[in-house]
This record gives sequence, C-alpha cells and structure tokens, in this order.
Amino acid sequence: MKNYVRFFVSIALVFAFLFNGLPSANACGPFTVEPLFSFTKHGEYPLANFTNGKVGVVPNSYGRISLFVFYRQLSNAPLTAVEQKQVVEAMQHRIGDHVSDVEASQPENAQIQEPEVPAFFTNWLNARAKILAADSKVTTDKKVPDNYNYYENCLGDSFNTAAKTLEERIAKYGVNENTKEWLNGQEAVFSNCGGEGKIPEAVGANAPEWLAKDRQYQIAAALFYSAKFPEARESFANIAADGNSVWNKTAKFIVARTFIRQASFVEAPENAANDDERKAQEQQVNAQKSELLQKAATQLRDVSADALMSEFHVSARKLLDLVKFRLDAAGRQKELAKILAESKENTNIYNDLTDYVWLLDKPQSDASEVGANLDQKEAEAAGRTYNYDYKLKLRDLPPNVRENDLTDWLYTYQAADGFAHAFDKWKETKSSHWLVNALSHADRNSPPTAEMLSDAAKIPRNSAGYATVRYHQIRLLLEADKHADAKKLLDEVLADNFQNYPISSQNKFLAQRMITAANLEEFLKFARRKAATFVWSDDANEEGDDLHSDKALQPWTKREMFDADSTAFFNEKMPLSVLREAALNEQLPEHLKKFLVSAVWTRAFLLGNEQVEREFTPLMTRYAKEYAPLFSKYANAANPSDREAAALLVILSYPTIQPYVPVGFGRENSTPDSIDSIRGNWWCAEDESVKDETSYNHYEFNYPKSYPNFLTATQNADAVREHKQLIASGNSATFLSRRAVEFAKRQPNHPNTPEILHLAVRATRYGCTDAATLKYSKEAFTILHTRYPKSPWTTKTPYFFGAPSSE
Repeated sequence: MKNYVRFFVSIALVFAFLFNGLPSANACGPFTVEPLFSFTKHGEYPLANFTNGKVGVVPNSYGRISLFVFYRQLSNAPLTAVEQKQVVEAMQHRIGDHVSDVEASQPENAQIQEPEVPAFFTNWLNARAKILAADSKVTTDKKVPDNYNYYENCLGDSFNTAAKTLEERIAKYGVNENTKEWLNGQEAVFSNCGGEGKIPEAVGANAPEWLAKDRQYQIAAALFYSAKFPEARESFANIAADGNSVWNKTAKFIVARTFIRQASFVEAPENAANDDERKAQEQQVNAQKSELLQKAATQLRDVSADALMSEFHVSARKLLDLVKFRLDAAGRQKELAKILAESKENTNIYNDLTDYVWLLDKPQSDASEVGANLDQKEAEAAGRTYNYDYKLKLRDLPPNVRENDLTDWLYTYQAADGFAHAFDKWKETKSSHWLVNALSHADRNSPPTAEMLSDAAKIPRNSAGYATVRYHQIRLLLEADKHADAKKLLDEVLADNFQNYPISSQNKFLAQRMITAANLEEFLKFARRKAATFVWSDDANEEGDDLHSDKALQPWTKREMFDADSTAFFNEKMPLSVLREAALNEQLPEHLKKFLVSAVWTRAFLLGNEQVEREFTPLMTRYAKEYAPLFSKYANAANPSDREAAALLVILSYPTIQPYVPVGFGRENSTPDSIDSIRGNWWCAEDESVKDETSYNHYEFNYPKSYPNFLTATQNADAVREHKQLIASGNSATFLSRRAVEFAKRQPNHPNTPEILHLAVRATRYGCTDAATLKYSKEAFTILHTRYPKSPWTTKTPYFFGAPSSE
C-alpha cells in the first residue's frame, strides 16, 4: 500500500501563513558523530527528568520551552504530571524539527515530518476497501497558488469522519449503488486535498434523502478544499440551516473555518512601485484579514454559546485561540503568558506553550534585524571584524513585548545585555528567579556582584536553582582568581550527591574543578568527562540520535573522554615534559593513555626530541597497536637516517596521527591509514592568539578565561616556547612535505626516499595546508619525477597540490 501523506508541524497552516514560510532542507554532508558533553540548546535527556525538576545548571543558551520549565520551578509552581507529559511533547517537537529559538523566528524553517502511514489514513483505506479494493493515492499538502509554499489542506479528522460515515452507511444500507455513489463523491472530495480535483455532482431526484444530504456536505467540503471559500461558506451555511441534515451542526462549526482559511490566503501583491504603495497594500491586506478573522471569531463564539453545539465547544475554543493568535498577536502573547505562569493545572499546555513560544519568535526576529545592523555599525566604528553572530539584546526589543513577568524573564535570561535589567528586577522583587537570572549574566566587573553572592549563598540545596547558582558563584570566584574559595565550593558540590546531577551539569562542575587542580594528578582526574549524548556534526539543535546500536560507538557511550577545555590545556599550555608525565600516569584508562602517548611521540618528533621519541616507541606499539608494523621498523632502525625515514613513513602513512590530544574519541572510528574525506587528516596548527574565540569548535567552545596554574614558571616558559615552535612549523601538509624534501636532499639514495616523497605530496592534497604548502609540494613532486622517474611511487604521483585550506 502506497501513501504519499506529508505533514507540517502542529498548526502548520497557522505558521506557514503567519510568517509566509518555506520548508528548509538540511545541509549536505558528510557529517561525523561527535560526543556532546553539555547540552546548550535545551534540557538534558530524558526530558521527563528535566520537566520533573532535574534541571541541573541551566545556561542562557537554552531554548524558551526549557527556560519556561526552569521559570516555573524557580517560582515554586512546578509542572503537574499531566503538564509535564505535554511539555515534553512540545520540547520534542521543537527539538526534533531542528528548530531552535532563533531559527524558528525565520519562516523558511517550518519543517515537514513524514510519518509512514498515519492511523487516520489507514482507517479510511480500510473502510473504503469494503467497496473498492483498488489502491488510493492522496496527498494532503497543497501548494499555495502563485507561491512555493505548501499547507496541510485535509486534516486527519476529515479522513476519520469519512471512514466512520462510510462504515455507518454500509452497516445501514449495505454495499449497493447508493453507497458506491457516496464513495465516488468522497473520492472527488479528497481529490482536492493535494491538487486541482473535482467537485462532486449533485445526485439525481430519485436518490435517497440520506445520500442527497451527504452529497450536499461533500460538495461543500470539496469547495472548501479547492479554496473556493465564499462558495463553500454559502453551502455550509445552507446545510447549517437545514434541521433535517445530520451535518447541520458540523456545517455551522465549519463556517468559521472557511473565514480562517480564507484569511490565510489574503496576501499583498508583489508589484508595489515604492514603499508607500507597499505599505498601503499591506494595510489593505491586514484589513481584509482582520475582517475575515473577526467574522470567524463571531461564529465561534456563537458555537460556544449554543448548548446544542456542545460536542464542538472544545474545538471552537481552540480555533478561537487560533484566531486570537492571528488577530492580536501581542494580546494573545500576554494572555498566554498569564495562563502559563499560573500554578493551577493546564490541560491544554501543549498548545498554549507552543503558540506562546512562536509568538515570542516574531519579536526576536524583528530585533535580530535591527540589532545586527547596530552591532555591525558598532564593530565598524571600533575597527573590529563583525562576525554576524547576533545575540539577542533587550536593547533591540520594544518594551511593550516584555510587559509580563514570564516573557520579561525569558527574554532577559537569553539576552546578551540582560544583567542590568535582571539585577534591577531582583532588587525590586527579591525573587529567586530574578536572582538566578541576574547571577547568570554577572561578571567580575559587575558592581553589585558581592550583594548577589551573599543572597545566592542562602539558596537551599533542594531549590531548582541551586546548581545554576553554585555554578555561577564558582565562575565568578574563578574570574576573580579566588581559586581556593572556588575549590571549597566545588568540593562541597562534588561531595553532595554529585552523581544525581545531569551529566551536562556534572561536566560543567568538573571543568571548573579542573581549573583549580593543584597538580597533574588532580588535573587528569577532573579533565575526564562522559558524554551527555552523541550527535551528528550538523545537529545544530542537539537533537541527538539513537546511536547506541552503532557497534563502533558502543564502547564510547560508557567511557570517559577529554572535552575541548581539557585538550586546550594539553595542546597549548602543557610542555612536552609534563605531557610525557601525563601519558605515563597510571590512573588513566588505556583508551585515553593511547591519545596521550600518540601525541607525545608525534610532538617529540616535531620538536626534534629524539630521546622522548625513542622512549615512547615501545608505548606506541603497546597502546596504539594499529601503528605497530611501521613502528617496529623505527624501533629496529640501525642508524639515525633509517630512524628518520621510519618516523616519516609512520606519520605519512597514518593520517590519524597528530601531536595534539583530540576532543572526544578523535578518529578512533577510522582505520589508521584511511584518508578522511573532510580533511580530518594529521593536524592543523591551532593558535589561540589568532583564533576567533566564538568558534573554537562545533560546540562554540570559548578558550578558558583561566587555566590550571600548577605548572612551574619553567614549565610555563617551555610550553610557550614549544607552542610557538609547533605553530612556526606550519600545518601538517607543509611540515611533512618540507621534512620529506629535506630528507630527500640529504638521503637521495635511501631506499625509502621515493615512497616518502610520494606520501608527502599526498599529504599536501589531503592534509591541512597553509601558504607555504604549494612550494614544498611542488619541490617534492619535482625531486621525485626528476631523480626517480622509473619508481612505482613516481607513477602514483601525477600531480602536486597545495592550495591553502579554507578551514
């Protein structure tokens, strides 16, 4: 059985026409699986735990549904079990559609879901099969005329109603010409769901009354689905006035829907000659929409007030809410904020919360446009490069959109400039939710920090805000270089049911405790983290996938790994002598020891430290067994030339080798000699001083404002010197091709020289390049073709490379 049914997100018709949206497509791959150590977009999985109070440390980057949950908990109005279930569904919907708060404010991001076979369609096919066995193809999404948008034209209830009606007609009248004619009419109705279909013809005078009444309703429905709304409305109104029709109540209710649907299609023409004409057209469109929606509201109130229409009262209320949503967005937003902030149970919280966050998206979208322009002008005036990464600012939001406490708190929590307002609100209200808000924005230069910290210390351990408050207390102490005070608070947190915190929160506290490490032993203890989940590298909304069935990944779901802050210290602040001690430390599990051993050996080669090179060669064969074949040649080399040749062959043959400790599991899912198609081969020379701090990696890791300070002055000086040497040596493609050329000039007769030159040129194609790469790639190529024209390695090297990486 084939099915071509597709669906927009909930209330997609509203969203599509409110914001004129287009479905978005995912970017092209390839993508990699990466560990996510701390959620930044939404509460941690399982979401049921989050909505039930296990929120942990709540960052400013969380989406508004997650922050709404936090607000309710901080306000001593936790969600009931019924509300929790619906809020989890709302969060999953927003997360699963890859729509973050900022993205949702952009109309092109309305997503399409593709369920396999919806139950309502199956119900219809089963009923239909009692008369007609042939398959049916129905598309429920219909293209907007003169537009590229689609909307869900025929809803699930229409199929359920049709199935139920057909079953009843067959049960009462049997399978005969009349029920077959009924089915013909309904097929014509559904032909309008996704395209230009047919309008059923009126039945003859000899048809039974039930069929004639049903056909009147089918004609009205077909007119509705074919977007002939005035005609459909007139037909439904006539049916509603017919006391003998079984459809009169339904028709009365659907009259309101004709007004709503028609309002969705009213659009301004795109032929305005100037701004004044465009504004006039928009005003006219808004007036037309308003008139239609007002009529819908009147009809819905009549339905709600009619005791005989009780079966439609709930639906009428929901549609009336929809009309309010579209007719008076600001008023509806305030109304919903009041409803959602109340502690009494809300059995309609899914719809209310979904509508509410959408209503907050539009002001943010407008603010983004205004604020980005201001930010760019400020950056240009200050001589800074503007990175186009706009962060919401209260400065850019009209004050009237924040007139209620919930909305004000949500926008302020997310705003980059939220501190001053949050502090004023805390001083005014002395409420814990505004204290948490202010503290989350505070920095060491905030004048009232001491006052806030005094109140923050009084937050009880059973408070929903406890973890967030403690995290920011510690953060501020670290920023003020009060490591001893920070360590005292951290040790209290770690000793108090620490394992009950979400993994994201555990990792945040471990990152802070790592900074206060008094020695290498402590650093290694707190530098290790477990992943909160695993995500694809394109998963900007941290949806996460069920990757536990991946056999290669399974071991890593339980293993500790290094996050970006740990590796930043290993790779840029730790000298080779200390990295060597870390690699030899017995507390490390073998999978992490392997990363350190490999980094030590490779870094020693780059720095010319042959003593450490040779010391770690046996460790490489022990912990990195996949490298053992070529490392045995290095270990058995009879002289320095053979050793250098073996070392070059090892690195050039194994693109997974690098002098840096990788984040997560690095390239452990690759075979050692495999070339990564997205240039994850060998290494790039990372330099903190020239990197954009907002984009260190996929998770927007910012370099720590402070690092562990247990290194001696001599070790710090060694680290600075060695790091400069690594940077000066260039990216992997340049370093390896230069060393290959130097070796070839010194050892032209060495049996491995042609192979080394070939592999060096290959590295300039697939490795990380820079401005000097082309020079050495061409030189290696020239030496290979000039001196060794008959070598098989020369045949395998038809080109040289070296365009700088775009990374």
